[in-house]
Amino acid sequence: MNTSYQLFIDGVWREGSDGTRVPVVNPATEEAFAEVSWGTPHDASLALAAAEKALVAGGEWASWSPTRRGRFLSSVAALIRQNTAELSALFCLEHGKPPHQASGEVEDAARYLEYFGGWADKLTGMTIDLGPWQMNYVLREPLGVTVHIAPWNYPLDIFCRSVAPALAAGNTCVVKPAPEISLVTLALASLFQEAGLPAGVLNVIPGGPELGKVLTEDPRVRGIVFTGSVETGRKVLEAAARNITPVISMELGGKAASLVFVGDADELDGPAGGAAGAMAWNAGQSCGQRSRWYVRRDLYEPFLERVAERVRGLKVGPATQPGVSLGPLVSKRHYEKVMSYIHTGIEEGARLIAGGGRPENLGEHGYFVAPTVFADCHNGMRIVREEIFGPVISVIPVDNLDEAVALANDNMFGLSSEIWTSDVTTAHSVASRLDVGHVTINGSAAFGFEVPFGGVKLSGLGREGGPEAILAYTRLKNVWVNLK
Repeated sequence: MNTSYQLFIDGVWREGSDGTRVPVVNPATEEAFAEVSWGTPHDASLALAAAEKALVAGGEWASWSPTRRGRFLSSVAALIRQNTAELSALFCLEHGKPPHQASGEVEDAARYLEYFGGWADKLTGMTIDLGPWQMNYVLREPLGVTVHIAPWNYPLDIFCRSVAPALAAGNTCVVKPAPEISLVTLALASLFQEAGLPAGVLNVIPGGPELGKVLTEDPRVRGIVFTGSVETGRKVLEAAARNITPVISMELGGKAASLVFVGDADELDGPAGGAAGAMAWNAGQSCGQRSRWYVRRDLYEPFLERVAERVRGLKVGPATQPGVSLGPLVSKRHYEKVMSYIHTGIEEGARLIAGGGRPENLGEHGYFVAPTVFADCHNGMRIVREEIFGPVISVIPVDNLDEAVALANDNMFGLSSEIWTSDVTTAHSVASRLDVGHVTINGSAAFGFEVPFGGVKLSGLGREGGPEAILAYTRLKNVWVNLK
């Protein structure tokens, strides 16, 4: 396996301009297994210049038809599938995801490329009848150079869900992976290169926060995509405002609520499994993780019993161990943050049903957190109000649907919510009342690809996935012709 990784700028692999390299740590062992070149502001400027140059009329990228762009993205998807084993193995090492979760995200990356590749030749303009002796038509053009600042929790998924529509629409891209995880993104960039992407069209530069600041402040950038914290999102918006740069989408986190209103305790297997699954999948490191559970009072104690039983069946450990369903957190810093929230929950008086610290029998190394369930919570607690981003959930009893909806909406985030019920009227009425961008009924699905995904309130703006996403990477130009 490659243990030394470089920046990808203008179709060439190169060291960072100041020669800095940083170690890449396996979160399951806390040992460095590779190193990666670290980009500087100078490298960011080189990447933006390359991306801008690739857009010049008469250049190779500008000469590609929409059909060719779409077929190219499909060819990259095929290469991804051919290299699933290698990408997944690197993913497990760098991120700690169990193999089935890693390979699932690799497939998601391929699906985004296929989906938006299929849209490339379906973007159309229009003609407008303004009367005799006039002709008016509207062109749909690419924005130009787009900057993509990606997170560490779903690096391939989120990379492809923005880069794919950007390239399909004819833009060029500069991508900054999260500092915590960049190798698997660079490995993906090598497949774009192998498929024959022209130089400068896609550039990938690992680096720290200062690199993102330079990229979002540059006037050559004509579109920004950001996934990360609210605090950093505000800085991105401020930088974009100075140059009036379009912000295509921002996903800034969530604190998803699940409302459990099934008929009786016999129907609790679904929501209890959903609660355990929310902690196991990506170790709870998901913006859409259902971390607040509002349960009808007569179902409350049976639900807690069922969830505790499910949690006991989750195996925590390194991705290399068979049967692991919950891997380590991504970094020491994040591990300490999640553990501090668990201590806060105990101090706030929440009742600990399961977990509450480091799992037994895993030694002292690795950023492992036992799946943790808090009961007897209320909306005034920090563990209920703030995004923990780990395998921790809070359970709150409620008396009726109105109370549940009000409490679910009583949060600064508004990314996603969920309702569990066998009553179709209840399902649709509650869905319309939840102040979020995404609602699931009786299970979690429909994230990405064909459907729009994004939040409201402090969860961000814009939508990714579906036809609306690729349109956001285009601009309209009106052309009027005097025919007299």
